[in-house]
Amino acid sequence: MQESVVFYEEIKKGKKSVLKETSLKKPNETVKFFYKEEFKSLIENINSNFHKLLFLFIYETGSRVSEALSVTYADIDDASLRVRIPVLKQKRKIYKFIKISDRLLSMILSRRISGNFDKSDFLFARFKNKRHISRQAADRIFAKYVKDILGERYLDRAHLHAIRHSRAVHLLDSGMNIMLLKNFLGHSNISNTLIYLKYSSKDLDNAIDQANLSFFD
Repeated sequence: MQESVVFYEEIKKGKKSVLKETSLKKPNETVKFFYKEEFKSLIENINSNFHKLLFLFIYETGSRVSEALSVTYADIDDASLRVRIPVLKQKRKIYKFIKISDRLLSMILSRRISGNFDKSDFLFARFKNKRHISRQAADRIFAKYVKDILGERYLDRAHLHAIRHSRAVHLLDSGMNIMLLKNFLGHSNISNTLIYLKYSSKDLDNAIDQANLSFFD
């Protein structure tokens, strides 16, 4: 994978300063994600429509797991293909309205009809008028799918937050600018978003060259 940005940290050595290659992430922080083909292979081999819906929903919306689990059918606007999702880790009560695909909307509506769910019901409740699936249970289920479908070498990514990481990297690869990605993910601090630049395969040099050419045309 070609890195889009290389970061350097200034290190003091006596009276001199040297630049050492580094990353924006904290020393104890790692970003684990799936490449597009890996995640596609995982999703296509899941035999439960309920589980597939949960994982695709987290992926398309880039939600934190707890955010996704709090969504009800009333939060789904099928006319505009948008879903209202609470943004957690904020001091104020903030929601984001995220566009979803026709495929995901179709899966949501199909589940609502087949389960006879009311608008007030949680999207990821197993039964009508019941509490949604727990985060712990969802993580265990996802880890089992990762192990069974992709293999044990992927166990370091066998947690649901890796789906959110994957979506962030994939959006950068597709050309989304960093400020839009910040808003999409619901980050309050841009430094949390900049971490993903290290993992994007977007050719930054080429993008800069193209921008320079268009500027001087």
